[in-house]
Amino acid sequence: MLYAKIVDNTVSKYPYSFNDLKRENPNTSFPKSIMNNVSERVAHGIVEVTQVSRPRSTTHDISDGGISLVDGAWTQVWNETPKSDDDLQVEVINARRAEYGSPENQIEHITEKGLDSWKAFVEEVKARHPKSDVHPPPLVPGRPELSA
Repeated sequence: MLYAKIVDNTVSKYPYSFNDLKRENPNTSFPKSIMNNVSERVAHGIVEVTQVSRPRSTTHDISDGGISLVDGAWTQVWNETPKSDDDLQVEVINARRAEYGSPENQIEHITEKGLDSWKAFVEEVKARHPKSDVHPPPLVPGRPELSA
């Protein structure tokens, strides 16, 4: 469960924990169950925060956006920032390299199944991880031939 401390309808601390409550009130003894008691939480300005699953995205960087009041409930927020074309291309190249496997695995594939099988596999990988028209920076500066 996530909690926040709200003062004057503004987030004072998020996330907020039982230990934070104890630190703020060093001369007060609290039962561990205080966070389960709504009236006690309200008396101390503590609200429960509605958790929202972290979005999954291959095109955006996801970061914690704190909390916001949504329809009367304090709710977890996620920021989504578009990735740059260069970052997206580097991810495509890395995904391809991961699927191709080590040079030893590539040679083994060719040796056991033939070059045509390897070429077909490479085309399948490229179809799953297409490059855009934007060209990424070389992974090894000055050596564009080493890009996947």
